[in-house]
Amino acid sequence: MPKKVRISQGDCVSSLAATHGMLPETIWDAPDNEALRQDRPHGNALAPGDVVVVPDPSERIHEAAVDRKHRYVRKGVPEKLRLVLHDEAGEPRTGLAYQVEFAGGTPMVEGTTDGDGAAEFVLPAREARATLRLCPEDRPVEEHELRFGGVDPITTVTGVQHRLYNLGYGCPTGGRLDDATRAAILSFQSDAELTVTGELDDATRSALEERYGS
Repeated sequence: MPKKVRISQGDCVSSLAATHGMLPETIWDAPDNEALRQDRPHGNALAPGDVVVVPDPSERIHEAAVDRKHRYVRKGVPEKLRLVLHDEAGEPRTGLAYQVEFAGGTPMVEGTTDGDGAAEFVLPAREARATLRLCPEDRPVEEHELRFGGVDPITTVTGVQHRLYNLGYGCPTGGRLDDATRAAILSFQSDAELTVTGELDDATRSALEERYGS
């Protein structure tokens, strides 16, 4: 029978799919998750306490000769993570060498940012953390800790805070709409050419979601 899973920090539909041997859309598009989809537009941005229903796995029967070897491949769609890097002036950091070292033992990824300043790589579903090393030619190596699946929905205060923090606005992430959070909102509204109020209105959420990419 279908299984209800209560989401913890860092969980997402992709990680659930990897655990249960399913495609992410098989879980997310299940009828039992319709109400959750209304509140959470993105299955990989869930809040702790959300409940996701994992449907029963479908069963397929294949006829095969007993005197031959047969190979069966489980379908899977690897998730990709795209990080866009900018400098202090807001310009994309193009042609920048980088390394991604995963905490769970997945082989290191190496590459160079593209014309948009983006680093794009396959994200193993069971990896929760990684270290991003940026290797500029004229400066020391930079290291940044990455945590996957930890961004809450944009409809929550913590979701707004996570996005502002990751975009470099120095926002706290404690879940309170305090003075420091309002200051970060003010800065973002100014940069996004919105009405500068410091209030967390729908226009600000929409602009922040678009800027962040999710």
